[in-house]
Amino acid sequence: MVSPLLWIFSIGISLVTSLPHQVDYHTLGPTVSLQQGLVVGKRIEVPSALSPTVDQYLGVPFAKSPPRRFEPPEDPIPHNASWDATYFRPSCIQYFESDDFRRLFNTPPLPESEDCLYLNVFTPSKIPRGGLPVLFWIHGGSFTLGSARIRDYDGSSFAANQGVIVVTINYRTNVFGFPAEPSIPLERRNVGLLDQRKALSWVNKNIRSFGGDPGKVTIFGESAGGWSVKELVINPPSPAQFRAAIIESQAFGPQTDNLASWNVLVRKLGCDKPDNTSSSLDCVVQVPTKSIRSVLEREKLGFTPTLDNSTNGPSFQADIMRNQTELLPMLIGTNANEGSVLTSALPPPEVLLDGIFGNDTDASRLARSAYPLNATTADLNALITTDYTYTCTTAAIARAAAKAGQSVWRYYFNATFSDNQPIPGAGAWHTSEIPIVFGTYSRDKTSDSVRAQLSRTMQQAWADFAKYPGKGPGWLPITPQTSNVRYFGTDEGAYERIRYAEGADDICTYYNASLSVNGF
Repeated sequence: MVSPLLWIFSIGISLVTSLPHQVDYHTLGPTVSLQQGLVVGKRIEVPSALSPTVDQYLGVPFAKSPPRRFEPPEDPIPHNASWDATYFRPSCIQYFESDDFRRLFNTPPLPESEDCLYLNVFTPSKIPRGGLPVLFWIHGGSFTLGSARIRDYDGSSFAANQGVIVVTINYRTNVFGFPAEPSIPLERRNVGLLDQRKALSWVNKNIRSFGGDPGKVTIFGESAGGWSVKELVINPPSPAQFRAAIIESQAFGPQTDNLASWNVLVRKLGCDKPDNTSSSLDCVVQVPTKSIRSVLEREKLGFTPTLDNSTNGPSFQADIMRNQTELLPMLIGTNANEGSVLTSALPPPEVLLDGIFGNDTDASRLARSAYPLNATTADLNALITTDYTYTCTTAAIARAAAKAGQSVWRYYFNATFSDNQPIPGAGAWHTSEIPIVFGTYSRDKTSDSVRAQLSRTMQQAWADFAKYPGKGPGWLPITPQTSNVRYFGTDEGAYERIRYAEGADDICTYYNASLSVNGF
């Protein structure tokens, strides 16, 4: 079953076979030549942008697809025909624990398939000599859902306005990405994380053909994607494949009991008594996708990354204390109301606090006293989740990194727009900064100049950091003694001048001791 803190851990946010299509690349869109074959994209206009046109290469295979179920990704198969990269390929198989999450993170529903190991590249149409910096995006979704084709992740505005290349990727999630069958070697169980690394390796080998500089890659992600970025920082591939990292709303949480979930899945699929010629793993491999997802949803089975000390290490805290973390520039931050949309999947506040403090009832009682006595269960859950899981964990990561000599910049997002409130009073909710950063926010009649300016400011900060990581995004880095948390909000002047968030970490005095014990 899913741990009570699984959904705290990292919410972020169809069956189609994608084959190479016969296209005339001389008369259609922009074309790049890769070792795996020709790829034909499309050119779109971005009005009033620095680069008025952007080339999109959508649904490019970075690995053999469909992958073998529960197996690590393999190199893509060369194609003789030109690859039609003018449309998105399916999402990987998603699992939604509740109707609320399905509505929030899958409206409208996206096509899904196990044939999903594709990425998307967004480039300015005119590329200067020397190659452009690259922003490599890893989506969130609690390792149970998510997709690179979500509209908010369209990299066209980034490419057009900031002169960078954006890459967005799919990776396998839930049991398809994190199988727990004991016969699978430990180092091969986090296939979802291996998918991410395969895509990053593909970018390093191929991005020059798109006009990018493989020596100027910045990885960035949100929620489970932010956690994935953190794990890449503390467990980097060799040789190095990125030079900087941006971590948005990464979440802290315990390992789920993957083995217990796997055993339930095997039993419910009727694979616990295989015949003499097959194992339970062989049996599950043969089960239709739809049947597996049905069991996941009915039994609410959680599968998250396994601790393998390769793709998933003990903790940032442990790694930084051993002086093993690469001291590369890092931008990290959170939103003011992260937990407001996550409360429907959470247990009562007392259970949350018990999960944080264990047997330390005095500390738990003290933390509870920091919140309004008349707070509703939903409001209290939202506050605890925002503070402990996001704000205080991020503060601890940044502080530890700065103490170790790493250049770290922090931000705090507190912008609220009336047409972007999935529930009343959601505030600056989890994932709400993404369309502002990507420039994909709604531009209908309800849009306003404040949102447009805020988007330009944040997008430029992210791009400046990718271009010149050592100089930072435009404000002071934190130090072991000073927080210097850059504030992004909608009140007057917040986006026109550098302003720091005062008191954002005050609540952490109640949680820091527990974070040191639990790790982060």
